[in-house]
Formats: sequence, structure tokens, C-alpha cells
Amino acid sequence: MAQTLVEYARSFHSNLSTGVLMIPVPSTATLILEFGMAVPAAPSNYVELTTTVGWEVTNVFATPPDQPKLLLEVLVDGILVGSAQQSSISNDEDEPLRMTTMFQTILNDLPEGYYPVQVFATNLEDLQGDIILRGPILITGKVIAPV
Repeated sequence: MAQTLVEYARSFHSNLSTGVLMIPVPSTATLILEFGMAVPAAPSNYVELTTTVGWEVTNVFATPPDQPKLLLEVLVDGILVGSAQQSSISNDEDEPLRMTTMFQTILNDLPEGYYPVQVFATNLEDLQGDIILRGPILITGKVIAPV
């Protein structure tokens, strides 16, 4: 069965990996991205969400395995539908450690409607060091349905 892109939406702070943007990530869930997306009435539709977040670790207080840990959560209409968790990797240097976390979330057969999409970030090990979002920071959403 042929499929077509019927809706596209996105939210971003920066496309650059070394931009001037600096968003600190606390130990409580913090909203970093959001947008709305319409899903038309169509059988066998699916929604593909792609989340990319560039981050750096500073002020590391301990040695491995105790490192800052980033949790990213994607909510659609207030319901958790995807997440990724990544620990930083110690490089034993004074320079900030830069990392990028990217993941996809696929939803099948959503009912027709308008859906808010939100991304939250949390530093799960904030006593081990600081996490700062630097970029890229973005999420894209596509609705695919049969022709």
C-alpha cells in the first residue's frame, strides 16, 4: 500500500552543535521543546518523531561509573510515548565533554485530532555533575498515511 506524508511539524532551539545557546538541566523534568501536530482521519496512519539533543557535561564531581545521566522524555497529549537515557562518558580532562543523544518514537493508528508534543530533559545524577544543553536541540514529527 502506498504511503504519503500528510503532516510535518517541528520545534527547535538550535541546529548548531556549538551555538551560544546554554540550557542547564536540573534534577527535575524541564520542558525543552514543544509543538502541535494535526493527525487526519486515516486508517493505518503512523507518526514518526525524531529527537536530537546535543549536550555537555561540566563540573564532574566523581569518577566513573558515577557520571551525570541525561533522561529525555517525549510526551504526546500528556502521555509518555518515548524516552532515551544516556550516561556521560568520562574523558579525564578539564574540558567539557560533549555528547549528542538522538532517538525515534513511532506511534501507530492515532485517532484524528490535534496533538501537543513535548520533550522534557532531566539530569538523573545531578550530584555527579552539571548537564548543559548546547545544540543541536530539535524534534521533528511526520504523519504518514495511506494514499
